[in-house]
Formats: sequence, C-alpha cells, structure tokens
Amino acid sequence: MSWDVDLVWMVRILVGDIDSPQKYTDAYIQRVIVTAGLIVDTEIVLSYDYVYNIGDVIISPDPVVNDDSIFMALVPLKAACLITQGEFKQAVGQGIKVRDGDSAIDTSVSFKGYRDILELGPCASYERLKWTLQASGATTGGGPGKAVVGPYRGSTETGLNSLSWYYDQLAATATGRSSR
Repeated sequence: MSWDVDLVWMVRILVGDIDSPQKYTDAYIQRVIVTAGLIVDTEIVLSYDYVYNIGDVIISPDPVVNDDSIFMALVPLKAACLITQGEFKQAVGQGIKVRDGDSAIDTSVSFKGYRDILELGPCASYERLKWTLQASGATTGGGPGKAVVGPYRGSTETGLNSLSWYYDQLAATATGRSSR
C-alpha cells in the first residue's frame, strides 16, 4: 500500500468518516494530507526530504513504503485537525440565535461540541505528540540530557565567587546536607 490509501484511512478514522455514505472524497482527503505534510514538515525535522505537490497530489518519497512512523503519526493527525477546523468554521457560519419575547432559539449551543473536539481531539493530540517527539529528540537527533539544567561551578571557582555556591547553601539549609 502507499500513503494515498493508508493515510486516507487513518484520517477517515480520526474524523469519523468511515461509514457509507462517506462525507469526504478520497481526493479531498489526499489534498488535505499533502497540505498537512507541508505544515508538519515546517514544524518537525522529518526522516526524509519530502517533495509535496498539492496540484498533482504527490508526496515523494512515499512515507508508508519507507516506514516513516513519525510522518505516519503526525500528518494524519494534522490533516484530521484541519478537517475538524473546517467543520467548526462551517458550523459557526450556519449558527443562529433568535429571541422573540419569551421565546428563544439558539443553535450556537452545539458549537461547544465542536470546540471540545478542537481542544481535545486531533488538534490537541497532534500538539501533544509533536511536543513529545521534540522533547525526546526523536525529530532532531538529540535527546534528553543534551543541556545543562542547573548551576555550574568551574574547577577554578571557589564557593563564594560562583552563583552555584548560593544554590549549595540553599540546598544545605533545605535538606540538612552540606555543600558539595
């Protein structure tokens, strides 16, 4: 299989469009996937240098054939996010609020469900997964422990001429332990 089959099914599952009749055509979802790929490629360093063509609906090399699991995890989530954002925008345009005396009709109450989908659904999942991958170094070749995250004392420094001496004093009083 290739991306234009597997990723389309992944997006359909994420947006709940698997039952017949399907709301979105395969061609539409493929274009959204190419668009999502372009966006993801600007936010994450991917394993391959992909070439995207929205007009011809091309992603090359094929991420499914190359088993690029990061691409196959992030891009369908981003595509589903784009689709749900479009559905929300369309629903907002169709909402009405009418009040006549004591009677009121308000169809905008149903927007809360769309907002929940945007805040908790594919958009939120995409952001969490992207952050997790970036923090783990999976997308940059780095990893945890690549930065110093605390006070540093050089070998020529004495206790009173470094900022870390003050941290040592604070730690000693807070924990009852002596300084380094």
